Amino acid sequence: MSESGKRSLMQVEPTRLVELAASSEAVLSAMAQDWSMALDDLTGACAALGDAAGTRNVAASYADSLADAGEVVAALTQALALGVDGLVDAAHDAVSADDTAASELDRAAHRMGDGGFGRLPGHGGR
Repeated sequence: MSESGKRSLMQVEPTRLVELAASSEAVLSAMAQDWSMALDDLTGACAALGDAAGTRNVAASYADSLADAGEVVAALTQALALGVDGLVDAAHDAVSADDTAASELDRAAHRMGDGGFGRLPGHGGR
């Protein structure tokens, strides 16, 4: 509630939702590309450790960590993709709600122009 006691209305701008979705998709794409490049570099670093007995365990640990990190990146990518889909759906819903409201206002205006809503009650609702 606002200070005046009236409930504030949430306004949704479909254009802004689409902009947010596009921005999120760009972040998602950049994150996937960064991970792909980092994974190549890290995999190469693991291979460069060699086959010596002491480095095999370190290389295996790094490989396990890379696999775990890959799963985290995949989960984040999936969650962000769902968020993008939600933004697009919200934009469609907002446009649909705007269209419905405009249609109802147009219908009401036509009814008023065609003689209104019939005989309205007088003083005291009678």
